[in-house]
Amino acid sequence: MANSKKNANSSFSPAVIITLVVSIAILAAVIVWSVVAKQANSLENKTAIEIGETKVNGLEYQFFYKNEISNFQNEYNSYLSIFGVDFSKDLSTQTYIDGSTTWADYFNGIAQNSLIENTLLYNEAMAKGYELSDDEKKGIDNEIDSLGKAVSQLGYGVDYYLEAVFGKGITANVYKDIISKNTISNKYLNDLLATYEYTSEDCETYYNENKKDIDTATVRSYIFTYTIPEDVAEGDESYKDEARNSANAMLDAITDEASFEAYLNSNVLTDEQKETLTEDFSLSENISYSSLNEEIANWVYDSARVEGDKVVIEANNGFNVIYFKSCGLDRYNTVDIRHIFVAAETVEHEHDEDGNHVDTEEYTAAVEEAKKAANTKANDIYNEWKSGDATAESFGALAVTYSDDTSASVNGTLTNVYKDYFTIDAINEWIFDSSRAAGDCTVIDSDYGSHLIYFENTAEPYWELNVKNILVSDAYSEYINGLKEAATIVVNEEVVDLIAK
Repeated sequence: MANSKKNANSSFSPAVIITLVVSIAILAAVIVWSVVAKQANSLENKTAIEIGETKVNGLEYQFFYKNEISNFQNEYNSYLSIFGVDFSKDLSTQTYIDGSTTWADYFNGIAQNSLIENTLLYNEAMAKGYELSDDEKKGIDNEIDSLGKAVSQLGYGVDYYLEAVFGKGITANVYKDIISKNTISNKYLNDLLATYEYTSEDCETYYNENKKDIDTATVRSYIFTYTIPEDVAEGDESYKDEARNSANAMLDAITDEASFEAYLNSNVLTDEQKETLTEDFSLSENISYSSLNEEIANWVYDSARVEGDKVVIEANNGFNVIYFKSCGLDRYNTVDIRHIFVAAETVEHEHDEDGNHVDTEEYTAAVEEAKKAANTKANDIYNEWKSGDATAESFGALAVTYSDDTSASVNGTLTNVYKDYFTIDAINEWIFDSSRAAGDCTVIDSDYGSHLIYFENTAEPYWELNVKNILVSDAYSEYINGLKEAATIVVNEEVVDLIAK
């Protein structure tokens, strides 16, 4: 059973919101990897897909298709060999990881869904009089200018980069037209999503009707596995006896969490396992109903279950010893904070002849010195804040000036922060301390540097945020599916096959 966490900060993202590749760090690699389309610019005059009355030409389809490939390369650039895909070769001849389709089909499916939704929303927006504001037009021009400056550092022109990444014919002008349409689509989409409003009562009603989809459970578990012999006689299950007996012996011995762990350490785990297994490896938190074997899930999610219940259930080629802790909603509130991060200067490791890191005394001393310097700077910022207005606004201004965190662009603001949002226990403990009050501020050190935290207020309940995202997603799905059903959608497979190589 693996740990899982829901992200209350992650807002609902329909397929229409496309991600454009402008990462300079791996720009050169993207250009090398990219599959430059072999077809001529005649794609502009060929219809790739008809969506209602709208005919989408091959160039726009190619952009969406290549954009999905480029996003994939960016996200998984360190793991491409694991997927077994070679982007320098025809993707329509390479089998996707599920074995049932090709990589070309995989990227086609995502691209078509995104393009269809984008087009339908754009048409709705235009029918309602949406247009780009002067600031939005300027922002698009600035984006293209910035892209041009970035690729020029690598010795390329912007049209060369765009064609390398998105295929022949995708010039700066074509790119501008596509992202202009996408901007209008997203503006309409954001306005649409803002109309989906739900009260706490709405959330409570939905929760009561869908508890198994929303509740999470916490248990301790250990599985005694068995191996099925190749030549086992029909009806002979004696090969299960050792695992079954071991599981039942543990079940009889445990009375609480402490005894669960103690039994494993004293009677089950080898010395090697004790050294390699993580602390609390038997503890599974925030597990969903759908992630469990059906029989285990039904036992864990039984409404009669109480803390301390225990059971042995056969599943997954073994006998699972399960100790129940809790199941339901954690109805805590998220918090709004402001954050200034002062990163500790990176210290380069020394390496042995095999390339492994060597933590020398000099390295350890340098790391501690870097952390000390970060702490000093964080406290200097804190004193600067205290000597001024000492408000949320003045803290935000300092975040813009000093913070090494991405939240600096929004004045250090982090909203609806949930438990374990930070991987640093000390920060989580401080911001969720029951005595915390608006205006509290502190400096907390970590392995990464120092964190200046300002507590603004208690925010929405974590579970409600998740339910609202579900409700918004359901409402949007109903809306967009209605548009799709009302529109006749025809894909020109000949043109698509020409692009999807």
